[in-house]
Amino acid sequence: MRDPNKWNIGVARLTGFLARFPRSPGEDHVFQFHHILKILEEACEQDLSQFRVAPDRINPRLDNITMDSWRTRNAAQSTVEHAYFCSQVRRLIHYVKNTLADG
Repeated sequence: MRDPNKWNIGVARLTGFLARFPRSPGEDHVFQFHHILKILEEACEQDLSQFRVAPDRINPRLDNITMDSWRTRNAAQSTVEHAYFCSQVRRLIHYVKNTLADG
């Protein structure tokens, strides 16, 4: 581990994220999750992109009146399949636990 302080910050952010885990994850939750990944990547100097939510898995919510895609960047306007998002988060948790056990 190159930067244990940064690692601790990333783990603390992940813990806080899990405490407020969304029932219906949206784009903002993906952004928060990716920010945590970035902190952990910088701390351990490893590529953790395998845990990222793939861009094609973020689904824009449609306006039910016009059926046009929303053009504004708003967390409530895009969704991610809950099971997929949970699997990515669980995989990261497993990685963090193994890293802590090894360190």
